[in-house]
Amino acid sequence: MREVSIDGNILNIGGTKITVKYPIKQVESISGKYVVLLKIPRVELGAEELNNILCYNENGEMCWRISDKLPSNIVSKEQIPYVAIQIMNGKLYATDFWGRKFNVDVENGNLMDVKIVR
Repeated sequence: MREVSIDGNILNIGGTKITVKYPIKQVESISGKYVVLLKIPRVELGAEELNNILCYNENGEMCWRISDKLPSNIVSKEQIPYVAIQIMNGKLYATDFWGRKFNVDVENGNLMDVKIVR
């Protein structure tokens, strides 16, 4: 894995600087990729704000933005921004403001399943 640093909305992966729209709240590394959680301010929520998790490879190339397709077992299909990312037992999880914890496919950003953590 390469050295990673954050300066506001700039992610530096091994000397490659990537500028994103919003400040970076958190970065986690998994399977040779860097998963980035953006801190969304109080603005009108569009697709970029709701899908606020991005993934980059070691060369700084974007691999995916988290999917907006919620798992079928979700009762409320309303989407809200994510507030945390976590790596547990080699798996990527994303938690939204309502406490829904999604298992995310690190290869493509698809949401595989969910559990409530609040």
